[in-house]
Amino acid sequence: MSTASETYSSKYDYIIAGGGLAGLSLAYYLNESGLRNAKILIIDQSVKKENDKTWCFWEAESGKFDQIIQQKWKGVWFHGTREFNRFLPIDEYAYKLIRSENFYQFVLQKLSQNPNITLLQAGVLSFQKLSNQSTEVYTTKGYFEASELVFDSTFRSPYTDTRYNQMLQHFKGWVIETTEPAFDETQPTMFDFRIEQREECRFVYVLPYSKTKALVEYTIFSDNLLPEEEYEKALESYLKTHVKVDKYRIEEVENGVIPMSDEPHIRMPSSGIVRIGTSGGFVKASTGYSFTRTQRFLQKLVSDLEAVGGNGKAFEQSHQTWKKAIYISDWKGFLDSILLDVMLQKRHSSKDIFTCLFSKNRPAQILKFLDEDTSLFEDLAIMNTVPIIPFIKSAFVVIFKKIKYIFR
Repeated sequence: MSTASETYSSKYDYIIAGGGLAGLSLAYYLNESGLRNAKILIIDQSVKKENDKTWCFWEAESGKFDQIIQQKWKGVWFHGTREFNRFLPIDEYAYKLIRSENFYQFVLQKLSQNPNITLLQAGVLSFQKLSNQSTEVYTTKGYFEASELVFDSTFRSPYTDTRYNQMLQHFKGWVIETTEPAFDETQPTMFDFRIEQREECRFVYVLPYSKTKALVEYTIFSDNLLPEEEYEKALESYLKTHVKVDKYRIEEVENGVIPMSDEPHIRMPSSGIVRIGTSGGFVKASTGYSFTRTQRFLQKLVSDLEAVGGNGKAFEQSHQTWKKAIYISDWKGFLDSILLDVMLQKRHSSKDIFTCLFSKNRPAQILKFLDEDTSLFEDLAIMNTVPIIPFIKSAFVVIFKKIKYIFR
């Protein structure tokens, strides 16, 4: 791997616009595939060295990134309604944590061994189809051409279309170091709803690194962001009330906003361009989870690209549905839309819904459900454990929206 300033070229087989989770994951899988000899340019406006994100996910088996797992656990705490406060074993799964700085370092080190991959630190400005059918990427450092495909994770939908359910997952977290032992490093908290809800879905999760160090994050599912000081006050209150500490040092600050929307995505907005990551709808609409979905989608994408010998045109022909915006294309998407409608319309307490899911089902089964690995029969059995009437009301609303979408 080289930088564009060291080995300059204006023409590549593939260009990856955006070098975050999706962009670097795609480059990683291309580098591991039969397409590793393709000439690839990765463009990002920043140097990926700092820890700007923390990703948590669960796996039943060993994974490709196990050697950079910061922590992993075999159970999680859940504090909900109905006096349900319990440490839940997750059986065949392990709950894993990766810090983004370790992910960036790991992937970039792998890519550095491939001289066909080039990194360019620049901002992406626009895309244009050329007469030779290549796609040109205009950046703050000039023009670059992809003969096969451009993979774009820089596009950001405003998520303002009121025809769809539009919610945000917004959060602020602190990595703190306490003066005295305050955490059990073997027992993370996945959901703690023992905080004021204000008719929204609000919870805290605690990911302990040691007895004196943990990431404590305040998370909200809603359609409105809060003033910055409100997140901080909530974290201070939680640490004092539930962790029982008031002396600590804040070592890192993490915050972000993730779209939770059933608005349809166009994964191929024009010939030669494929959207990936949040731009491609990789975020699960009802939960905001993206790490596992991103890996699965990109592995399948690379496999499909390998099947056509890396040819961009052939790939486009085999993925015609990606050129259309499809509202609720499958059963899992239908379930996501129902839950979003229930939460947005406040048809039932969100914390009680999550409590029902985790208290009335085997926790590992809920993790399987959230990963979309469950069968139709398993889905129906799980949905039978949540308050039925609110979900039936939302189901009819979603069906009506789907009919309007088809006949618009």
